[in-house]
Amino acid sequence: MEFIHDIFYDYTIRNVALGSSILGIVAGAFGSFAFLRKESLAGDVVAHSALPGIVLAFLLSFLITGSSSKSSLILILGATITGFLAMHFSSRLMNVSKIKSDSSMGIMLAVFFGLGIFLLSLIQRRNIPGKSGLEDYIFGSASTLTHSDVNIISIFGILTISGLIIFWKEFKLHTFDRTFAHSLGFNSKLLDAMMVSSIVIAIIIGLQSVGVILMVAMIVTPAAAARQWTNKLSTMVIISAFIGLVAGLSGALISATVQKLPTGPVIVLILVLIFVISILFSPNRGLIAELIKGFARKQRIRLSLVLVDLYQLKIHHNDDYNVGHSANVLLTMHEQKFNVRKSLILLSELGLVRNMNGDVWVLTEKGLKKAESILNTKGELI
Repeated sequence: MEFIHDIFYDYTIRNVALGSSILGIVAGAFGSFAFLRKESLAGDVVAHSALPGIVLAFLLSFLITGSSSKSSLILILGATITGFLAMHFSSRLMNVSKIKSDSSMGIMLAVFFGLGIFLLSLIQRRNIPGKSGLEDYIFGSASTLTHSDVNIISIFGILTISGLIIFWKEFKLHTFDRTFAHSLGFNSKLLDAMMVSSIVIAIIIGLQSVGVILMVAMIVTPAAAARQWTNKLSTMVIISAFIGLVAGLSGALISATVQKLPTGPVIVLILVLIFVISILFSPNRGLIAELIKGFARKQRIRLSLVLVDLYQLKIHHNDDYNVGHSANVLLTMHEQKFNVRKSLILLSELGLVRNMNGDVWVLTEKGLKKAESILNTKGELI
């Protein structure tokens, strides 16, 4: 009861839990579009390129105002500007050269992140008040979230989610078929800019909690996990946002109960755990489901082969209804050996064959019709 009380009334735990939860929802929702648009690397570029923007925003704020305080709004603005610049330069580099998209993004990621580390190291060597804490943006420090930070995250989160709801039809169409969307009169460049802006905002508001290095996991992992459970976009976005919410909230609460356990890495580890569970156990795409389907299909193929072989023996030998054949005879008809007797037992349970005497088997009337159906359709299985 004391722990539940702390969630609602402890200042730090409440801020961390609420901020991480909102971040998870926003990142999960827009991560679905980044995932489907195959722009996961773009999230990595934006996150890493935000570091020089944060550092430069802090420097400019200090030079202009002389204050050593680090305003989250100013730092977010700086991070947003450099995030957009990195994406713009990446696009320009791709257009003016023969460099592919992933290569140009990789170059911009390295350039901007290297610049950020360089500027950060310069600041650390100077006697500038308020510089401590800037390095926390590399790996994240959710425990430093204040009520003001949570308000900023909430405002940007509400704005981006509202935009997603309002322009849902346009975003959906633009994600799957840009050419068709353009032919219907939609402004593709504007929609693209709106989508990229939303993804950038979703990344930037999470830097203080998760950090520039791990933030891409908040964008990609919930969407990748959600994709395993559904083929419908709306369902995927809802599941992805829910996964982000669960990971953000549980990660914040776990780090609050264990001393010196950082929130960002815990959130990412929970996301990875959910992703692994999804990969293994989702009913349509899961590895275990695929193994079960593969085994079932192989079993159906074997049953069909045995049934057809028994039918062909009957036809070729002009057998009457009561003359059967042994499992050993059926076994010689296949290069790939398998348990024919087991297949015959399963066929008998289905009412397609019956055992006459010992190891002698014969088709039933139902089995005869099924074998003829398999041969006529050339592909039908039991």
